[in-house]
Amino acid sequence: MSARKGAEIVTTLADEIRRGKHGDAGSVFMTVRSLREQFGVSLVTAQRAVNKLKAQGLLVRSGKRLSVAYRHSDHAVVRRLGVLLTNMENPFFACLLNALEQAARRREVEIISAGSCYDLKHEKRQLGMLAAAGATGFLICPANDVASAAALAALARPFVLIGRQVAGIDADVVAVNDFEAGRLAAAHLVHQQCRHYFYLGTQYMHNDVRARGYAHGLRERGCALPAEHCLAADLTEAEDSLCSWLLKRHRGKRTGVFCYHDLLALRLLRAARICQLRVPEDLAIVGMDNLPVAAETYPSLTSVSYSLPQLAERALDVLLRRLDGQVMPLTVNQLDPTLVPRESSCCLAIQPGRAVNG
Repeated sequence: MSARKGAEIVTTLADEIRRGKHGDAGSVFMTVRSLREQFGVSLVTAQRAVNKLKAQGLLVRSGKRLSVAYRHSDHAVVRRLGVLLTNMENPFFACLLNALEQAARRREVEIISAGSCYDLKHEKRQLGMLAAAGATGFLICPANDVASAAALAALARPFVLIGRQVAGIDADVVAVNDFEAGRLAAAHLVHQQCRHYFYLGTQYMHNDVRARGYAHGLRERGCALPAEHCLAADLTEAEDSLCSWLLKRHRGKRTGVFCYHDLLALRLLRAARICQLRVPEDLAIVGMDNLPVAAETYPSLTSVSYSLPQLAERALDVLLRRLDGQVMPLTVNQLDPTLVPRESSCCLAIQPGRAVNG
């Protein structure tokens, strides 16, 4: 009986010490006599319990006094979050991951990350891997704005979508205002006196809000974006196919092209050189995301910009509030974009390097 009672005392006190009920390291612990009286056991049983707690590193004797040896800061539970991106080799996602890690470090949160490679089956496996690794919540850039719904619907832990919404999924979203980004690109290209307008999109977007904003911005200014002037491409698209697309539709007048992101715009710059189209005189090009390389390429790339650190802070803040149990409505948190004009589109009134707001 005394052995079982002693084991129960050790279990109870060990749990209390770890939870901080008896203070942090250095705090005076109760005497053996006080322990005996509290639990109604003999001095021998009380002393054995103390000896076991000392052996576990939870108590230490300082002279005639017992003190707590457990330091809570050494055993603090770090909250772990999973980040799932689409392409870990893409410079944009490298910049985004860096911004998320910086924001997490300021909050003493641990980040573990993985990539889906735009593969839906792999996306589901990676989410399972992150959960198995201890992620209590997720920050997710979905591989597809429609087909990713199945994997997301199966998640039993809180998550925030970054960059895009997914059809049929009710979730918090933090993203740039893509519609306004498209309007900014349209306003800029019309101001640069382009006569024809094109859009280079991506095959992973079924509901391309940037394209809709671009078309809307052109209509506001009496211009059109015909369906045959829109191409869904990806980064494996060969330059010669882009050249063919351009040359079939270029009519000898200044043409403006808005690209879904900077990497597609850079691919288009190369295709224009192969086609012997002058940039920006024949072809004015606008990208999206304002990656560091946009300012370094030649000609430097006009791009729609927004704050990745701000996006990371907002996404992390929403997820942590969900994990803390705060009751709040689902939110679509949008960042305002600006346009940074550079050499790839500017040969008229606007000077490169000056940011333009809508």
